Amino acid sequence: MAVLCGSGYELYSVDLLPDDRRFGTLFSYVKGGTGPSNYACALFDNNLEGARHMKLKICENKVSSPRCDTDEGNFTQYAGPVRMNNCPQITAIMKNSSGVAIIDAVRGPFCG
Repeated sequence: MAVLCGSGYELYSVDLLPDDRRFGTLFSYVKGGTGPSNYACALFDNNLEGARHMKLKICENKVSSPRCDTDEGNFTQYAGPVRMNNCPQITAIMKNSSGVAIIDAVRGPFCG
């Protein structure tokens, strides 16, 4: 999965989601320094059979008007990669066929 983020990214964390099951896996990678020089990349793996509506969003750690990168749609394999600098926060959402969120997780900020 790291290859999808590009060169220089190192694995930072792997989160099995939701915490008590494994419907999806959130992979977080970082590269660079700290603060605005720090870059994070995320991939959200679908561990269930069939396509699921998934949303993966990464936003810079700012109170006012943060920049965000989002990948959303129906995925059989994974959502992402999404990338952002400035100690971003990552949101991962997966819905069942009825449109109910079975994963709604927020992780970060990722400051390297």
